[in-house]
Amino acid sequence: MPKHFAVLTSTWGSEYTKHVITGIMERIGDEDIELHIFNAYDSGRESEYFSKGREIYTLPDPSFYDGMIAALTTVGSSKYTGEIAAKFKENGKPVIGLDTHIDNAIFCGLDNYTSMYKLVDHMVTIHDCRTLNYLGGPEENPENRERYRAFCDCLTAHGINVEKKRVLHKRFWKSDGNEAYGLWKETGVNMTDAVICANDYMALGYVQEAVKDGIAVPDYVKVTGFDNIDDAQKYSPSITSVNRNWKQLGYDSMDLLLEAVEGSLEYDTRFVQGYVSYNESCGCDLTRDLREDYNEVVNSTKKVLDIDLRHSYARQELFMCDHIDDYKEALVKCADLLKFEELAVCLNASFFEGDPDMQKTGFDDKMVMYSANGKEETNVGRDGYPAAWKGKERAFIFSALRNSHQTYGYMVTPYRSEIFTRFKHRKFIESLSLSLEKISQRIAIDRLKNSIK
Repeated sequence: MPKHFAVLTSTWGSEYTKHVITGIMERIGDEDIELHIFNAYDSGRESEYFSKGREIYTLPDPSFYDGMIAALTTVGSSKYTGEIAAKFKENGKPVIGLDTHIDNAIFCGLDNYTSMYKLVDHMVTIHDCRTLNYLGGPEENPENRERYRAFCDCLTAHGINVEKKRVLHKRFWKSDGNEAYGLWKETGVNMTDAVICANDYMALGYVQEAVKDGIAVPDYVKVTGFDNIDDAQKYSPSITSVNRNWKQLGYDSMDLLLEAVEGSLEYDTRFVQGYVSYNESCGCDLTRDLREDYNEVVNSTKKVLDIDLRHSYARQELFMCDHIDDYKEALVKCADLLKFEELAVCLNASFFEGDPDMQKTGFDDKMVMYSANGKEETNVGRDGYPAAWKGKERAFIFSALRNSHQTYGYMVTPYRSEIFTRFKHRKFIESLSLSLEKISQRIAIDRLKNSIK
């Protein structure tokens, strides 16, 4: 009998989650394990719409699963971790907090301190930087605290004073990098040997503002980031940064969870070592092939245009559905357009009441599922996908379908990294949600007409 594990993820972009899941799947190997990924998409700004999306975390029934990994690292989603983990622990199921500290749970995360120390040490010893600014995230953020501590300790070890006027704590946003350049320019400390940023977004913002002001990077000031995101690697100059080793993080978290399930581990902490990716913004790796970069951008743009066009066609198919009974055929066409091997939409009974003003939270015990296999009932929180898929796939991804005040249900599809990233899983979830809102309104209109007759 297979083991079932829940993985809770939250994403601003999809790269972090993709690499973590890749590591988890590598650790699972050929073992008889089924992985259910409950994913919510987040935004830098809190809203009821994104809050409703996080209700997907209430879908899994802890009694059905053998354990859980919580990779809820965005601000809006992290507040769910304690309540969800407590329910799993009440059922005697182990919980791993991935990059997130959870009470009475096993922790697996990046060693922020050592990773940042290596980066700062590189700037001092290799690039002879003696005056360094630090642009951090929120002071209360645990990761930022560790990175700032490493910055201070490394400078102290090299006999360099940490000057308070050269330290700013912001929000991890790109605009914070823009603002930091202006603030430091006003106080006369922008012309420094190096600016150490606590993430890549702030580094990108700082570099953009400096270059706009005629300050060449890395010629006049060197800048580093943290996280090694794609946008920072592709930018010119590419940003020297810490790669979080996300795939290893996923691998180690599943390794810990399997140990805990076997009873050989109760509580533990495991740190994954990141590594410094030396790029152009610190003066390293200046051998870039611009023609190759240009060709890559052109090819990537063509692919994006093709995928956007496919999404446009898929949206048209969905919006031609006036009634829910038309959904089966539309879903088949969408799956073909967007290269989903299978997909299913599971709806709450309340959806069929056709009340556009309904305030609906979470998922009903019994739900109605639509897929290429037809229409069927399902028990919430357990298998959650069509019976015909049983035994054919090993990993599934679930996301909520909703508007800002009503949860309609969820979509589930076999997990594929290319679907998740290149084929814009997020965009399709939003198209499905909008089309269901239209159908809900149509149900309401039909009921109103029938009541008048």
